[in-house]
Amino acid sequence: MSDWHTATDPVPTHTTNRSFVRVAAFVALIGLVFGFAGPTLDQAAARRFKRQGTDLLRSSLGVPAADAQATAGPVALTSEILTVLKRDYSRATIDDKKTRELTYAAIQGMLATLNDPFTGFLDPDDWLQMQQTTQGSFEGIGAVLEPYGRDVRVVRPIPGSPAFLVGLKAGDIILSVGTHDHDTGKLIKTTPTLGKGINDVVKLIKGPRGTKVTVTVLRQNASKPLSFVIVRKHIEPPVINAWMEDTDRKIARIVLNEFNERADDQLWRAWTDLKKQGARALVLDLRYNPGGLLEMAVRIGSRFVDRGAIVIVQEKNGVRHTLEANPRLPKVGDIPVAVLINESSASASEIVAGAIKDHHRGKLIGQHTFGKGLVQTLFPLGDGSALRLTTAKYFTPSGRDINNKYDEEKRPIFGSGGIMPDIAVEQSPDWVDQQFEDKEHDTQLKKALEVLRTDLQVAARR
Repeated sequence: MSDWHTATDPVPTHTTNRSFVRVAAFVALIGLVFGFAGPTLDQAAARRFKRQGTDLLRSSLGVPAADAQATAGPVALTSEILTVLKRDYSRATIDDKKTRELTYAAIQGMLATLNDPFTGFLDPDDWLQMQQTTQGSFEGIGAVLEPYGRDVRVVRPIPGSPAFLVGLKAGDIILSVGTHDHDTGKLIKTTPTLGKGINDVVKLIKGPRGTKVTVTVLRQNASKPLSFVIVRKHIEPPVINAWMEDTDRKIARIVLNEFNERADDQLWRAWTDLKKQGARALVLDLRYNPGGLLEMAVRIGSRFVDRGAIVIVQEKNGVRHTLEANPRLPKVGDIPVAVLINESSASASEIVAGAIKDHHRGKLIGQHTFGKGLVQTLFPLGDGSALRLTTAKYFTPSGRDINNKYDEEKRPIFGSGGIMPDIAVEQSPDWVDQQFEDKEHDTQLKKALEVLRTDLQVAARR
């Protein structure tokens, strides 16, 4: 999320056999920016689900159901416990507000037993935050976060953001978040984050512009935890950065930072401008892109693939839906393409990279990707909250399952999934993460340019 989180933010998208909800598995700082996306409901089903959600809340809040016989099993038990609490608990008054808090906690606890870091309950604030994330602006520190086992870690700080300027780095694991008084700036509370969901961590980190937050992280090879006092600001992270990388050979470069609602439009405008400058080849840089909206992944994949599957989605019942390239969208064209990827290229990034690879529309260069091939569906509930569920998995057009295996602590085992590059290139240790202007130490970019120059030479001899 972003203050962004990766993999979860829904919005209705185009329809094939079913319509799909766009969910960005953003990392809170997009933090949540994960690329979550999944099927949504038709209107009749949505109304039915909303009624069911409202009935569940009504039962939990102790409001008699219209038909007492309809409440049975776990729902009735929840209602019974709340009734006893309201009647007999002596240490606090169980009013409507507290009842709602208890209900939300019960739902969160229930979902936690699934041991699925991508499934969760979003209270009204979380749900609003997620929608803001997909729209592309927020107030916070400007870092992209993701769940990492029982922890939350930084995917990347957004260049130029407060998180970037104080020195937060990709791979930092968040240990605690310190809350400051908005008026005095004094640190008043430190909250450990181990075991907290990414939405909870994002909520701690985000806040009004001009206020302070302390983020303490564990960094690889650091002798002790590092603490950063960060002043929040309004963040509008750039979705696209584009320029002519090699002006002599006209090799363009587009850095795509995430798949939010603006991604396809900005990418196409950037490519149109580069074409006017005479671009003959393209480096598409998906490194550190944590994902975003499924619809955007399909649209951007369609810019490179003329026809055929962009991604295959398999539902719980085993039924598969193929999301095809949109033939009506203008295409990049038959030019040499190199796609830069690494271990922080996730979800929607993997959909696009997999489609380009499987359709032989370009060469993947760098390191294997993150390995998240799961689809989340967002179900809005009657009180303004929402339920985010893993409802399906996806495969690349060739049928490849890219999901990582997980260890006993629910941490992804890197290398057990993801998409392998066509040309594996380890990054130079002297290259600073996401310093895309550092071309001297960017060995992966150098390789991509070498490959494209050779492709252009071969094409010229034909």
